This record gives sequence, structure tokens and C-alpha cells, in this order.
Amino acid sequence: MMSKRLVCVPALLMVATLASQGCGREDPAPAATTAAPAVADKNQVNPRPRDQMQDGGKFTWPISALPSNFNRAQLDGTEKDTADIMAALMPAAFHTDAVGTPLWNDDYLAAAPTMTPEPKQVVTYQINPKAAWDDGTPLTWEDFHWQWKANNGSDKRYQISSANGYEDIENVQRGKDDREVIVTFKHKYADWPAIFDPIYPSATNKNPAIFNDGWKAQPLVTAGPFRFGSLDRTSKTVTLVRNEKWWGDRAKLDSIVYRMIEPDAQIDALANGEIDAMDVGPDANKYARARTIDAAEVRVAGGPNFRHLTVNGTGAILQDVKVRQALAMAIDRTAIAKALLGPLGIDPRPLNNHIFMANQAGYQDNSGDVGKYNPARARQLLDEAGWTLNGTSRMKGGKPLEIICTIPAGVATSRQESELIQNMLAQVGATLTINTVPTPDLFSKYVTPGQFDFTVFSWIGTPYPISASKSLYVKPVRNARGELEVQQNYARVGSDEIDQLFQQAFQELDRTKATEIANRIDGLIWQEVHSLTLYQRPELVVAKKTLANFGAFGFASWKYEDIGWVK
Repeated sequence: MMSKRLVCVPALLMVATLASQGCGREDPAPAATTAAPAVADKNQVNPRPRDQMQDGGKFTWPISALPSNFNRAQLDGTEKDTADIMAALMPAAFHTDAVGTPLWNDDYLAAAPTMTPEPKQVVTYQINPKAAWDDGTPLTWEDFHWQWKANNGSDKRYQISSANGYEDIENVQRGKDDREVIVTFKHKYADWPAIFDPIYPSATNKNPAIFNDGWKAQPLVTAGPFRFGSLDRTSKTVTLVRNEKWWGDRAKLDSIVYRMIEPDAQIDALANGEIDAMDVGPDANKYARARTIDAAEVRVAGGPNFRHLTVNGTGAILQDVKVRQALAMAIDRTAIAKALLGPLGIDPRPLNNHIFMANQAGYQDNSGDVGKYNPARARQLLDEAGWTLNGTSRMKGGKPLEIICTIPAGVATSRQESELIQNMLAQVGATLTINTVPTPDLFSKYVTPGQFDFTVFSWIGTPYPISASKSLYVKPVRNARGELEVQQNYARVGSDEIDQLFQQAFQELDRTKATEIANRIDGLIWQEVHSLTLYQRPELVVAKKTLANFGAFGFASWKYEDIGWVK
């Protein structure tokens, strides 16, 4: 299933398959009819202590496309597949547990960071003295400094996916030595643990050309429990091998092989033993098939992930907000949720919030009239917008009301959702034409450059719902070259009010007040019809039974060095 993740700095991720990150507590495997847990603090990863696991072995992990850029902070590097690869290779200041609580990462930090809120917020990091890049260069304050400089949005030569968090920093300086980092913020910033994840080397971040293009062919300098082994474009695989220079727990696996397989072909590959795990997502057929594979089991979690319809607000038809509102009212999101989630035994409710998931504190329904299925009102709004009914179709100025929905090939979920929407829009006189494109091209050739009207995919979230969301809804602006800078706002619509409210929420250290502001933002997003949230995406991962410390992670982040095979 095509999706991205709320990625890089607190931003979101897109993906064709799913997996959150991390290890956490596990509950017993679900019975055949059990729905995904609604609570946010449960996951299933078959947790095993390291002494019960084999030393060595290979894990074959399917991806939907080879990364177009291995720099997760670059605009084309936000696919979830890219994050799944690079998280094994790159430093991060924090990781999270199954509840989503940030925990400082002792592989890269020598002590818990300290934060003083007054007179200006200052965070001090002590870098683990053993931490080093795989070329032997120590990890120092300069790597933090250039991660900030490259991603704060001030130098427009850097094609960043998001400035979230980094744009709120005033300076990153050397402390008492090269291993101490002092980060001073311009103002209070509540989600500061989400920043510096991942960290790329200063040697590559100093140069905008390397930042933008240097990571396209393969990963460069890294610092994780694994290192880059090879990329084979013929077999469509990326291979990581154990990093023998790693100073932490030695990786249990010899290698991880990421193999490109169309999402709808992955279940056959698992049954045939070609891969070791895969994301099922809200696909009833895959779920049913997965339960028939004797050597595998379905692992379940409730995470911060959701399916949605993005509406490109810059097209000739959809730039009219009244038309966007009308089409939104013509779409029965409850029916879509029932069709996709019902066969999985999951409560088929539509998701009525763009920022908070239904199992997160702060969730409330802000969808208003726009989010309610009301085809009669939809017809009325289209009439008011000048789209007159001519037989079964609407016309304006001699042109039909035709919307192009661009979806990836080989993703049954996208096809099913699009066909349901196609039928619903036909009831109000709008024609939806489904444009199926190769999965690897969906974002790079269509979504990112804005060559679509509608598209459907998943956002894969983080435990930082407010800060992670900003890059999706920030108002696009034109740079000096006249290019529209969208970050991850593929709808290309926004407002100054939304941007200002995000800044208020970021600076509010009182979580209750920040949540109130975030829900005001969500109400405005609904009225803009930036996108329609469809339903919270269940995290259903089918994995071989002997694969340990891997599966449905929910809100947790994983430790790649602990993934492996039970003895």
C-alpha cells in the first residue's frame, strides 16, 4: 500500500508498505477474529532477549520501490521504504517506547540531554565518545550544527522536505569540547526531542549539491549497527551488512536485504519463502491469505498511521474551495472505512482529525459539515459554483467536471478506495478518472511535482503529532526562482492563520493548551479541504514465527541490532 511516513525532523512519511519503528512490549498474538488494538501502547514484535537469538543470518525485507534519494531530509527522501533502510545506518538523539515516550539514545549520547526553558530554551547534548562515522570521523557538535543549517529553511539551495523544529533553533554551538552540543532556541519548542532524527554527517550537509543529489545513488557516510553493502538495480535489492566498527551491541544479523516487490505480489513472495515479513495494512485478501501460511503469524499494533485522500488545490477545477467542499461532502468516508476495515474485524470508523489519531490523547471530531456525507448539499454547492448538470455529468464553460485520481499500480487498497470514490462522485455529476502509474513513479513524477488532482496513500506518523504535521499543512511559498516550495504539503493549499497557529502550538509547553490549538488548526484544514482523512490504518504485519524483535511496532522505535532469528 502506497504511503509515506511523518518523517525526518518531526515530519510525516509516505509508504507503499508499512512498518513503524522500534521494540516495545508485546501482548499475546491475537485470535483469528481479533481486531487491531485500539490503545496506543501495545505492539507485537515477538520480543526475545539477545541470548535466545542466533548470531548471524539474513533478513529479507520487501520494499515497494528503490529509494530515489537516501537523504531522508531531502524532498524526495521521505518514503517509508527509505526510512526503513536509513534508520539502520544513521544516528538519532532519541528513540521511543511502545507508548511513544521519548527516550534518549545511549548509543549516540553519553547522558540524558538537559533542557532549561528560561530565559531562552537551551538543550545541551553530550555525545557518546565512542560514536563515529564509518569512515572513522568522530561524531561531533559540527554534525548537529550542519544538520540544523541544512534543514532550517534559510538557505533555499537546500531542497528540504521539512523545516519543522530546525527553523525554531537560533543557534547550535560547540560546548566545552567537540562532544558537547549547545542548542539555543528562538523561543520555546515543546517537541525538541523529535529534532536531530536522523543526523547526517557535516561533510555532506555542508554542500547543498551533495545534500540534494549526493545521496541519490547510494548511502554515503553512515554510523549505525549496519553499513551499506550494495545496491543492485537488476535484482532491485539494497543490501546492508553488519558494521564491525559499531560500538554498541553487535548486530545479530549478518545482513538485511531490502527487495523491491510490488505490494500486491508480496504475499505470494512470503508464502514462497522469498521474503521474511510484510505489511498487510487494510487489505482483507492479504490478511486472509497471511493466516493460512503455517510458518508465519500476524502481528498487530495500533499506531499513528492513516489513509487519506489528498486534493491538489492548484488545478483549474479544484482551486475553487467551494468545489473542493462539494466533492468532500459527496464522499461517504464511513462506507469506505466499512469496506476496507470491516473484513478485518476492525471497528470501521472514519478518522475525523488530521493531527491526532483516534487512540491518541487530544483526538476530537473537527470535520464539521465538510466531513459529513451530504450529497444533496454537494449538488447545491456545485450548482452555486457554476457546474450545471447536463444529463448525468456536470459542465462549466464547455468543460466537464472531471477529476484525475492518480494511484500506484499493484496496490489493491488504492484501487478499491478510488473505485468507491469514483462511484460516489458520479452520484453528484462528477467524473473521476483513475490514472494508474508505476509504483516507483507515484511521488517523484506525479505527487511531488503536482501532476495530479486526487491521490490516495498512507501517512505513517510519529509520536509527535503536532510538530510532525506542520510540513503537511504549511502554506506553500514561491522562492526566488519562482518555484513553489511545498515541503510535504502536496495539496498546495494553506493559510497564514494555520501557520501562525502551528507556531503557537510549538511554543506551548502546556500539552493541554497545545492540543487545544492543534484542534483549532484541524478545523481550518477541514474547511480548506486540503485532504480527507479516511480511516486510521491498522498496523498488521505478517512475519515468520521465528523472526524476533520485529513486527507491528505501533508508536515504538526499533533496534536493528536486536532483529534476528530465534535459536
